[in-house]
Amino acid sequence: MIMSKIIVKWLEWIIEIGIWLTLLSAFTAGWGYGSGFFGSIFSAILATVFAGVFCALIFGAFIVLMDIRTTVQRIDARGSGSTDAP
Repeated sequence: MIMSKIIVKWLEWIIEIGIWLTLLSAFTAGWGYGSGFFGSIFSAILATVFAGVFCALIFGAFIVLMDIRTTVQRIDARGSGSTDAP
């Protein structure tokens, strides 16, 4: 129970670090595929763009869920305004 609460608290940071590591590794892998200096730059940029699209598709759902969770917590903190609690 305690571990799951820690994971939920740190999930946003874990996702953020995962996205940056994916983009960085795509850039370095793309750099190695190109031939010559400008070919390496082009393939590194292209690999980073494709990795960004991949991250948006994979991690985007988790980011939306975290945003919904934050919004629900703010609404809950303000209170519902109703005093008719069952």
